Amino acid sequence: MRVLLLVLDGLADISHPQLGWRTPLQAASTTTLDRLAGEGCCALMYPLWPGTCPSSEVAHWSMFGYRLEDFPGRTYLHALSEGIPCEPGDALFMFNLVPVAHKNGHVFVRDESEVDAEEVCARWAERIRGMAPPGMELHYLGGIEFVARVRNGSHRVLTTDPFLHHLPVRRLEAAPGWEEDGKTRRTVEALSDFKEAVEAALAGKDPEIGEMGLIMKWPSRVCAVPSFAEKYGMRAAAAVSTPCFRGMAELLGMRVYSVVRREAGADLAAKLAAAENWWEEGGDFMFVHTKHPDEAAHTGDPNLKVRVIEALDRALASFRHLLEDEETLTVITADHSTPAVRDRRVIHGGDPVPVLFRGITVRRDNLRAFDEVSAAGGGMGQLRGEDLMRIVLYLSRRAPFFTGP
Repeated sequence: MRVLLLVLDGLADISHPQLGWRTPLQAASTTTLDRLAGEGCCALMYPLWPGTCPSSEVAHWSMFGYRLEDFPGRTYLHALSEGIPCEPGDALFMFNLVPVAHKNGHVFVRDESEVDAEEVCARWAERIRGMAPPGMELHYLGGIEFVARVRNGSHRVLTTDPFLHHLPVRRLEAAPGWEEDGKTRRTVEALSDFKEAVEAALAGKDPEIGEMGLIMKWPSRVCAVPSFAEKYGMRAAAAVSTPCFRGMAELLGMRVYSVVRREAGADLAAKLAAAENWWEEGGDFMFVHTKHPDEAAHTGDPNLKVRVIEALDRALASFRHLLEDEETLTVITADHSTPAVRDRRVIHGGDPVPVLFRGITVRRDNLRAFDEVSAAGGGMGQLRGEDLMRIVLYLSRRAPFFTGP
């Protein structure tokens, strides 16, 4: 039995007064999703743990059934996506060059700056690359992003990016417990020397730019993990848009369909068309990911998120034959909630997300709507992200018979 896993990034939300205390998913007209819910079984899922606000990449890693301690770090996924050469033993770090300001002895990212940071980065990229110390290579990815590859380095370094920009930029230092490790000390020194050289070179060069600073995030390591096929016995593919998920699919040995569309419905339709192509090639598992609900939520406008969800539902209506095929188990969920609020303290939410299972092997519950509140009464109960693939294996008739440890 084939498996279609559709992840609508950031789909879940909180209740909003401007929507009559409904979530955007509740407020949206979703006839296709609701019909699928009526033909299947739903659950609520915490991608990680209750109250935890997960990043997309970590949530997906858990949902694919891989151990969090084996997660290599997001920068490695970007490196794989961009074809950056890496070898075992390399440590990888993402640097962003952004406008900063000093206040009360701390450094803060300037969100309201009029500086075109991407233009500054593009103009300075070659000179910045030349400032990498021995043993480090720098790769410019465009925009404000640089990947630093430290040969025979340590990823045991704390991120300096506060992510929430009302908080100060952190110091570049070793992770707790690794301060005395020689490889980690050398890596921190190399990263610090590079950061200081770049910031000193930019200081005062252009009064209109103001102060610029490097912030580091996503410390990563080069590593190998069992492929999806090795782990589950399924030939898998992914229809995705972002470097993060192109890299994750490549790491897990999935066939990659890179699809990018500006409009939400067109994006999902193109990715579902890729799923049809994969079925024609004899594939077993298709991962489809769309970022549009998350992006809508980050605008802080719940009504925009409603419109995006409705566009996605219309796209699904055009692929009923794919979603309702008797040889296909359809699973629709989200990787996290993204509250559509204008609050700089919020990136992702820690709420549970709805999950929908639809197929001839699925026990039907009494739900007639697909949303965060209705799913609490679903027949599958409450799940964790790490439970998802076990249920997929069972419902696709791949679960082994358990006779004890």
